[in-house]
Amino acid sequence: MKAVVPTGRIYLGSPFYNEAQRGRVDQAKDLLSKNPSIAHIFFPFDAGFTDPAEENPEIGGIRSMVWRDATYQNDLTGIVNASCGVFLYDMDNLDDGSAFEIGFMRAMHKPVVLVPFTEHPEKDKVMNLMLAQGVTTIIDGNTELEKLSTYDFNECPSNPVVGYKII
Repeated sequence: MKAVVPTGRIYLGSPFYNEAQRGRVDQAKDLLSKNPSIAHIFFPFDAGFTDPAEENPEIGGIRSMVWRDATYQNDLTGIVNASCGVFLYDMDNLDDGSAFEIGFMRAMHKPVVLVPFTEHPEKDKVMNLMLAQGVTTIIDGNTELEKLSTYDFNECPSNPVVGYKII
């Protein structure tokens, strides 16, 4: 029997724009924190940068160059320091930032666990080829989220995307 040693360093990626997305992050963090193979979880919004010169950044969505540069660099550093990415992927509101981060991780030959969610499970499942072929493992967010607490992040075994129409 092999002992589980916590060596996994997770980059937890997710859009964080609405209540449902924020709730998923809380659930995922809780499950990942129970996983014995994980040593560290980095979530970009927990390491947010604040530009002290920026006034009312939440109004209008226009952010300072200082904030943009620091936030981008902090996120890339989180990816570089991670051994694996876990992405809570909102299939109803696709997020360019998450897609970029997944591609960046795969370009660095790091495994990616994709956890897709939908508010419309009755609809046909459709996924872009680059996303479907690019990720290492898929865990269905609507039905299998609890697997985040037991997945072996030391070995990161593959579980290819199936059951989706790939476009």
